[in-house]
Amino acid sequence: MNPTGKKWCRIALFNLLLVAIAGVLLRLKILVALPWLHHKNLLHGHSHFAFAGWVSLFLMGALVGLLPERLSAKYGRILLAYAVSAYGMLISFPFQGYGAVSIFFSTLSVLFSWWFAVVLWKDLAGAGLATLVSNAIRWSLVFLVISAAGTFFLAWLMATHVNNARLYFAAIYFYLHFQYNGWFFFAILALFFSQLPLILQERLRQPVLWLAMAAIPAYFLSALWMSLPSWMYIAAVLAALAQTAAFIILLKNLLPYVRNFFTGKSLRTVWLLSLMALCIKFLLQGLSVFPALSKYAFAYRPVVIGYLHLVLLGFVSFFLFGWLIRHDYIPAAAKKLPASVWLFIIGFVLTEGTLMAQGITSMFFVAIPHTNEMLLVAALFLLAGIAWMNRQTTYSPRPL
Repeated sequence: MNPTGKKWCRIALFNLLLVAIAGVLLRLKILVALPWLHHKNLLHGHSHFAFAGWVSLFLMGALVGLLPERLSAKYGRILLAYAVSAYGMLISFPFQGYGAVSIFFSTLSVLFSWWFAVVLWKDLAGAGLATLVSNAIRWSLVFLVISAAGTFFLAWLMATHVNNARLYFAAIYFYLHFQYNGWFFFAILALFFSQLPLILQERLRQPVLWLAMAAIPAYFLSALWMSLPSWMYIAAVLAALAQTAAFIILLKNLLPYVRNFFTGKSLRTVWLLSLMALCIKFLLQGLSVFPALSKYAFAYRPVVIGYLHLVLLGFVSFFLFGWLIRHDYIPAAAKKLPASVWLFIIGFVLTEGTLMAQGITSMFFVAIPHTNEMLLVAALFLLAGIAWMNRQTTYSPRPL
């Protein structure tokens, strides 16, 4: 990985620490009176910064890290501009919610992400990357750009004072879908594929193309609660079937070879956890085509929050931790995961278990006692693990 990529991956990991601190404050606010803290505004800052300051900045840095050093230097100012917009959102949202300053920085983050997408798209032609890796990067950039339509439509609704909850949530889910299932997913695929030999990459082209093509109509899976027209429902079902089939084919080709290419048990463990979260995501996505299950999923907030954390903390964050282990930026023994990662795993399991239990018992109007305390403990485990990872992290990588 080139110096530009290394630098921004390290900054993104520090930003995850800030995300975790905000998460602890949010959990604490529910239990303790903190009059100086506005919960909803901090929640906006927490979520926006998690997307921009942690995941997107890391993925941008890691993708730049794949480029030849002669192409990577110019990305420093692009990523700096994007990071400044992310910090602007983190600082402004807790104080004013959706206000002039926070919307200004949100708009800047979109524009700077487009700047990044355009420059990287042009550079791919001369980067010398494998075809599958380049294609996965291109798809990720397309979805990164498309996702902004949800943000701008949401801003228009708020600016014009259109009080329509259906349109409001449709815009939010549009943004989330093309971030989670587009930009994040295909950028991670590109990073993973870059570690595989060309002979194996050739076998994966077709299922990756199916995943990409089905990602667009798969948005309707996030809108089934709106009682969509029949053709949209059919498109959602076909997209779910296509993506599930493509994912199974992808796994069938990959799994027999993975052990040979990734010899360290610690790396395989953390990437296996990421894969397990991804498999659960695809399972839930497939089940969402059933109207009764879809209505249940969107009706209960703990289920929605649990699903979002499953993807963000489970699939995405575990993969990125594995990327750091793979390049020796988080020191790990060959057969043993670092204790810092174990703390994060404990926090993740506690968070998911509590949220899912809340969602299931809500169906029967039963309240589980002390769930807020359990979520605070989970958040503290996450914070401790991330803080320890930041302390451990070194940037003297082995040559690839």
